[in-house]
Amino acid sequence: MVEMRALRVDKIPVGPLSTNCYVVWRDGSNVAAVIDPAAHPARIAGRLEQNGLMCGAIINTHGHPDHIGANGALRRLTGARVYVGAEDSHMLAYPDDMFRVLARSGGEGDKLDADEVLADGDRLLVGDVEFHVLATPGHTPGGISLWLEGDLAVFSGDTLFKMGVGRTDFTGGDEAALFDSIYRVLFSLDQRTKVYPGHGPDTTIAAEMAWHGRSHSR
Repeated sequence: MVEMRALRVDKIPVGPLSTNCYVVWRDGSNVAAVIDPAAHPARIAGRLEQNGLMCGAIINTHGHPDHIGANGALRRLTGARVYVGAEDSHMLAYPDDMFRVLARSGGEGDKLDADEVLADGDRLLVGDVEFHVLATPGHTPGGISLWLEGDLAVFSGDTLFKMGVGRTDFTGGDEAALFDSIYRVLFSLDQRTKVYPGHGPDTTIAAEMAWHGRSHSR
């Protein structure tokens, strides 16, 4: 059996809401995924260059402006395709203008269509990293989390934070759906799984289950 090479995750907080943009790749590969390029595309492209990487895909965990602000500029700089959950694809072309005010800074403000849409159960291979797409709606209708089973890692967007959960008072938010996504989907993952959220510090499934007072579902 071939040993899987180490996963590398470079977290870059960008924009006025300190959105966590992630550059994700595997040792020995020069192709990375960029998750949630919220703002400051030149800074993100510079980080790719520093690590000797090409951008193989731009993936949005959801369609809010504070996660997609640099999509267009980064796509122009790198030629990478933009992916988003199917139910949020319209948000890239028609962002919520009121929410855009909160997210304004460093992004190009492009209105663009996604190149590809993702659905629950899809697998997306970027370089040597295979992302398993988990539908985790609630914060938005098309919110997704990106699970790396063998690496015990999940990129949760704004569904689950360290000692917190995503807001549901924006257009399309659904509190019941959000907690279903957390309790049924994310809390079914291995408790050792590291959680890389859309804002704030990293955490683990075990820590968040304890904080929520939930027992493991398996």
